[in-house]
Amino acid sequence: MITGVVTILLGEAVFVGSLAIAELAFVFFIINTVYFLISEEPGLVRRFGENYKTYMTHVPRWLPRTTPWEEP
Repeated sequence: MITGVVTILLGEAVFVGSLAIAELAFVFFIINTVYFLISEEPGLVRRFGENYKTYMTHVPRWLPRTTPWEEP
């Protein structure tokens, strides 16, 4: 979802020629990255343990995989 919002904001910035919207997209991306690294991912590791750590090693954070992930 975050990737989609950033993509839409960047598209809008290009469409209307707005540097302010591009900056908003960048700030939005940075804030979410920091939040995920500091709060969300550690909470998911505590909640799901090794299963989530395995998932994290096989699934990218921002861009979707081109092939399906199969649990080992």
